[in-house]
Amino acid sequence: MLFVLVGLWTIGLLLILTDPKRSTTRWISSIAFTGGSGGLSAVIADHLVPAFAERGWLTEPAAYVLGRAELTSSLICYYGLPYTFLMFALVYHPNYPLWGRGKWLPLALLVPVAGSLLFDAKPGDPIPYGYVTVWATPYILAGIGLLLSVTLQERNSFLRRNRMLVTAAAVPTLLFALFTLYLLPTFFGMHEYWRYNTFLIAFTIAVIVGSSFRYGFMGLQISIQNQKLDYTLRAITSGTSILNHAIKNDVGKIRLFGEKIKFDAADGLTNAEELTRDVEVIMKASQHIYDMIYRIQGQTQEVTLRTEEILPAELMRECLDMLAPEMHGIEVNELYAYPGRLIADRAQLGEVWTNVLTNALEAMPQGGTLSVKISETKRKIVIEVKDSGLGMEKHQLKRVFDPFYSTKNGKKMNFGLGLSYCYAIVQKHKGTMNIHSKPGQGTSVFMQFPKPGNEKIRTVDVEGQRSS
Repeated sequence: MLFVLVGLWTIGLLLILTDPKRSTTRWISSIAFTGGSGGLSAVIADHLVPAFAERGWLTEPAAYVLGRAELTSSLICYYGLPYTFLMFALVYHPNYPLWGRGKWLPLALLVPVAGSLLFDAKPGDPIPYGYVTVWATPYILAGIGLLLSVTLQERNSFLRRNRMLVTAAAVPTLLFALFTLYLLPTFFGMHEYWRYNTFLIAFTIAVIVGSSFRYGFMGLQISIQNQKLDYTLRAITSGTSILNHAIKNDVGKIRLFGEKIKFDAADGLTNAEELTRDVEVIMKASQHIYDMIYRIQGQTQEVTLRTEEILPAELMRECLDMLAPEMHGIEVNELYAYPGRLIADRAQLGEVWTNVLTNALEAMPQGGTLSVKISETKRKIVIEVKDSGLGMEKHQLKRVFDPFYSTKNGKKMNFGLGLSYCYAIVQKHKGTMNIHSKPGQGTSVFMQFPKPGNEKIRTVDVEGQRSS
């Protein structure tokens, strides 16, 4: 049990020192510390007390102190492990910030734990097993269910690998602990099987340490040298690639509308109203380039959001207008059933929707139908962009959110950052992004964002249709 104590507390300390401000890190460290407390209890009972007795140091005060320390560390493990595990699984879930009672949830879940102190344990038992098992069992099972669901639903293969490592490290050990610490003592009177937890805990530590060397685990990265250099290079590559991707799109718009103005002028078709509209598109594209550069500070730092109230229908129409020169042979169907507002970063979200629309247009080189729909559910704003293009194979669909992966091979200016960037920005807005596609049946992109409230700024046209 000394191995359990040292191993878990060392892992917990390393994790909390790595990123103390992140709630997921704090909670997974708490799991390590509460689990290690069980090891401390066993070390006191199996090693310290016999050692003190052998040397004649086990005086009455010393026996009292050791007894209280053993009991306290044991209770921390029994009561703290299910609670910290469930809390970690909750805050680890991407939708946790959207759950309305998130701020009160930790206190509410603490009530059954605190209630355990009101019950007396049977003679010889460390805890009141009957009561504790009633709340500890659903806590652990709920935590396992949350971790498994998050892992199975993750579409980004990089994030999926990290979630699989976390699930592999936590789920087997906690499931085994559920039986050895609670179910077996409660229903079968088997109290000593907790000693076999050592084997599962050794597996957990092996997963954490092994993955930390190669991939990183919850922000913990162990390397001999060059870690900082490697991180810097990856940050520079990612930041500049995102900027290149954004600038490529906007420069393309400026070129298209510039050529349109040039040809209209040469043909004597210049119309003041249409010219003004085309120039506005060029100005918006240039402003968007400036906004993107400003958002990605120094091209190497994390993308930051500057949120404001926007009307999603208006922003979507602006994105469609800027792509109008590329819509030859494309019939565009628009349905704006949600007339309310959205709290978002206008520049970043406009870039996301432009990327998604551009992908849809590029999937229909011979023409087709582009459908854009903005609707609402009770709590979400739903954006759907659907094309009638070639669709994607399953192996392509599994990797569309991976950084630097692209299905558009052979294009010089394609960086493979589009959907990976979109996915990250949608998640930063506390939203979700999913893609449904089948070969020959087109592709549908669904994005959901939390509604800011039930109030509406003003209404917009409910339906629209254009063709070109």
